[in-house]
Amino acid sequence: MVAARKPLATCPLLPAPTSSLTVAARKPPATCDLPPLPLLPDPPCSLPPVPIVSCTIPAFPLSLLARGEPGVWQRPLAALDTEERVLCATPPAQAAGVRAGQTARQARVACPELHMHAVDLPQARSEFEALLCLFDDYADAVEPAALGRAYLAAPDLDERTAAPFCQELGRAVRRGFGPALQPAIGCDQGKFTAGAAAQRTRPGAVRVVLGAAEQPFLRPLPVSLLPLTDDQQRFLGYLGIHTLGQFAALPATAVFQQWGAPGRLAQRWAQGQDDRPVIPRQKRPTYTRSLAFDPPLETLAPLLAGAERLLAPVLTRLRDHLQAAQALRATLQWVDGSQQVDDRRLPAPTTDARRLLAPLAAGWQAAAWTQPVAGLVLTLGEVQEAPGDQFTLFPGAGAPSDLLAAALAPLQLRYGPGCFLRAEVPDALGLRVEQRARWQEYEA
Repeated sequence: MVAARKPLATCPLLPAPTSSLTVAARKPPATCDLPPLPLLPDPPCSLPPVPIVSCTIPAFPLSLLARGEPGVWQRPLAALDTEERVLCATPPAQAAGVRAGQTARQARVACPELHMHAVDLPQARSEFEALLCLFDDYADAVEPAALGRAYLAAPDLDERTAAPFCQELGRAVRRGFGPALQPAIGCDQGKFTAGAAAQRTRPGAVRVVLGAAEQPFLRPLPVSLLPLTDDQQRFLGYLGIHTLGQFAALPATAVFQQWGAPGRLAQRWAQGQDDRPVIPRQKRPTYTRSLAFDPPLETLAPLLAGAERLLAPVLTRLRDHLQAAQALRATLQWVDGSQQVDDRRLPAPTTDARRLLAPLAAGWQAAAWTQPVAGLVLTLGEVQEAPGDQFTLFPGAGAPSDLLAAALAPLQLRYGPGCFLRAEVPDALGLRVEQRARWQEYEA
């Protein structure tokens, strides 16, 4: 049994600045006082590299379901969040084209026989918090990365002791949560490589890539593991850049000129240069911005416009550091000095302002305003590593078809219906051409 250790001093990657933004009548809005980003960020702290363990339970909500229904993995099943988007899916559903992030309709189109399970997110988060408490006994610091995935700082590990430590950690998870929750565990001195090792390892197995094994391990992995935007992933595909090794070999100056700080940071991760420390969940940064309205507001539209203006610089900063936020607190300040506080937590982290504000907007729209709004305070929390996604042209391959529809909509409006055709291959081995493939009008 590995005993608990004393907390390790950590250096947060991002500070938690708190500033105020006030807009007065006939005065231009004050600029946000976020510190400027360096062109090529220096390491966030001067501590020597610490071995990091990434523990991942794939499809965590479905793994919880499998404790009572062992046959879950043999049928096409998708777990849906509160926004009716796919959180995760079983292998049969994935083989049919169901991917995380799809809407329920897109998933049904990809797999007509798909079964859908509405996830009890509070219960799943409670189970995950219990899992994090177990990890606290094995590491100096534990940082949640996603539902069912966490990073552990283990400074005493080396190439000889890492594998036994990870094996004992996996046995502890199975003892505490049952054999249905089989963790995949990876270990390296960087978060990204440790996480990639866990993702490329089957549940119940361990992958240690410390030392000389790191570069050979990273080179053939798909570039989609990096949390780049859909446009960046698509552009890399156009260039024929499909692996981390290819992306790492690009000139650093060209990467920075094309994509700025986030692109250069992603390239450093692809090169195995990831010196981010593990930040305990109690010390994750929050970002607060405030706005005063003069005169006070009595309608929803200017309130939402002000909220988007508050979030814009913070979300830009998070994107530059390949991060996202999952929680948002909004405080409405009424003219009589009273306040109304709304806490919202999304099913998945994001840097999309509209997605963050949508639950708040619905609540504000339904509420009866008894007096005008004099001020607004927004706080972003649960900041974590952004998820990696990859854009493709076919919804069945796991891409959000909304992106393709948004790109084609203005062209359809300009050139009229029937300007785009979609190919279908119902029978690739058919004897006649018309049996093998056909064209249909594309519909968004």
